Amino acid sequence: MTASCLPWTVTANDGFVSMVVDTAIYPIDVVSRTCFAFTARAYVFMTRCGDDSIRIDMAPKETGSDITAIAGQLSNALLEQSLRARIAEETRTIRELIVAQAFCEGDLLDRRDVEADPAEDPRHITVRR
Repeated sequence: MTASCLPWTVTANDGFVSMVVDTAIYPIDVVSRTCFAFTARAYVFMTRCGDDSIRIDMAPKETGSDITAIAGQLSNALLEQSLRARIAEETRTIRELIVAQAFCEGDLLDRRDVEADPAEDPRHITVRR
């Protein structure tokens, strides 16, 4: 197996699969997150392969696992994760507004010290134990 860019998937004689992912289609953070999700089933290694692609090498963790099927599942997961990232970006503004509104309506600060009379000792600092 050479270090050059390979076609979509290539199965080597020793049971691992390599695939090349176009980073113009799938950004590096999408590829990294997707690969991480597969670390329970396969050993995953990412390598930069030119300016606009990443090679992913995978080997199954369990003997007898179909690494080609795992590669296909990873390909589908890349598409799913990419779509999730796009939707998150498209809806980022509305999510920020919802969170800002939620925090605006609730007073999350402990104002006992600011609004209390110092003689009342709201935190019971002067109480002996």
